[in-house]
Amino acid sequence: MASEYDVLIVDDDAIQANLMLETLEDLGFSARILPDGSRVLAETKRAMPRLIILDIIMPGTDGLTLALKLRPLLREWDGKMIVTSGKDRKKEEPRALKAGAAAFLQKPFHIADLRKVVDGTLGAPYATPPRPAAEVGVRVWGTRGPGTPAAGESAYGTHSPCVSVGLASGEIYILDAGTGIRACSETILASPQVTGATLLLTHYHPAHIEALRGLPLLDKAGFTLRVMGPADPDVNLAELCVGLGAKATVHPFTIEEKNYALSANVRLGAAYMNHPTTTLGYWLEAAGRKIVYCPDAELANEGEVEVTNNMERLRLFSQGADLLLFDSHFAPEDLAAGRDEGHSSWQAAVRLAKEAGVRRLGLFHLSRKYADAQVAAMEAAARQALGKAATSIPCEVAKEGLSIAL
Repeated sequence: MASEYDVLIVDDDAIQANLMLETLEDLGFSARILPDGSRVLAETKRAMPRLIILDIIMPGTDGLTLALKLRPLLREWDGKMIVTSGKDRKKEEPRALKAGAAAFLQKPFHIADLRKVVDGTLGAPYATPPRPAAEVGVRVWGTRGPGTPAAGESAYGTHSPCVSVGLASGEIYILDAGTGIRACSETILASPQVTGATLLLTHYHPAHIEALRGLPLLDKAGFTLRVMGPADPDVNLAELCVGLGAKATVHPFTIEEKNYALSANVRLGAAYMNHPTTTLGYWLEAAGRKIVYCPDAELANEGEVEVTNNMERLRLFSQGADLLLFDSHFAPEDLAAGRDEGHSSWQAAVRLAKEAGVRRLGLFHLSRKYADAQVAAMEAAARQALGKAATSIPCEVAKEGLSIAL
């Protein structure tokens, strides 16, 4: 039996999990992270990892109970387990070994401790080629939020929000229908083999649906567009779709705050955002990659009092994401004046990225009022702030035309 990768890390502590991941990758091992135990059994059966590093305390499950369930599975391909915990080693290590662990790793750990225990358990990295880099491709077609435009053209783009996610399987997912979707539509039309796509609308404010009517994609007979958006008491999605006058087949679906299987390859998570009118943020999981898209979500700046549980909700929602595209509409000094408009600053986006342990951050939905020099300064400040984190996170303004291979 061939393992897809070496190590599956199961830990809700994003900083510890990412430290493990980076250390293992530096040693030549391939690894993946799951932030809780809900999908560990299914992922283990699918990928058959050589080693599972399993935390004892996680949301919704007990690591040792999970270890007992994993033990017979791992035996099928001689897989191993390491249990890790910040609890008393003298009491927990014997329990872990009894549950089937090959070793115990005490938290907080030094990198040398992790190397030693993994080396003693696994030996050499798995000698198979790495996963192709472009199984999931993300492209930004529109990124800017509302505001009186600054003078002149912008190197960051001027179109309203639209992002596409394309899979090696040929599936296409489009996030929002701002003016950026026109160029996205033209690209899809240039590929006659593409006969369908899924459009995910976060909400129904004009900037996020303004380019739906007259979209060339909808004039393509034989094309199927699945349109999904929140169940808003003020907007009937089915009527909105009927009014488009499409020649293509359009299937509208309203969604709520829960998880969905969009296909055999793709899962969707939806959560309500702190933004006027019914607004959702999304994560998409495909080919072992997680993309989080929250273009309209208000959070406090770092150091400000958080009077709601928005940060904790979004931390859990975004945890372990390979890419986070998050609302950075305001410069931090402008956030107070824009309070209750439903937007965040780059500083709030950085705070979320650090707390959720994401692997890459895209600053999204910046107001059009900021000229390029101001946008560049915000990007530089965000990068500097993330460079001081325990694990440095790549960060950039998600400018129009940006393509990311995951």
